[in-house]
Amino acid sequence: MPAMISENEKRVRAFYDATVPGHREATRGLEAPDVIYDIPAGMPVGAGYFEGLESVLEGFLGTFYATFDVRFLPEEFIVSEDAVVVLGRITGKVRKTGLAIDVPFAHVWTVQGGYLRRLRAFTDTAVLTDSLRRETSRA
Repeated sequence: MPAMISENEKRVRAFYDATVPGHREATRGLEAPDVIYDIPAGMPVGAGYFEGLESVLEGFLGTFYATFDVRFLPEEFIVSEDAVVVLGRITGKVRKTGLAIDVPFAHVWTVQGGYLRRLRAFTDTAVLTDSLRRETSRA
């Protein structure tokens, strides 16, 4: 018998479903207005600590999606009370060059009161940085 999926996991899964290009506006209703994103310092665009939905949208997501045409593909969900850890891959391309990207990520979400409250993101920032330094796309 399959394990029951918690409400917190359902909320996080809905977030990744909404990261499909053209559907990203749906992420707004899943995240708390005071959501926090903690993005690694080595991230080539949008690194830092962002508090509040507008700060996330303008400071991180706007620059990230302007640089990378990617999708976050979750592969595994690990749930413990208010924490949902997601392991997956960032796949797509660099917008300017068309260079393909395929890099693993780990996201640690805090979910409370039915909303995504905090994201701590981890990825191979060196791969993303290197992808921006390349002049031509891969065939």
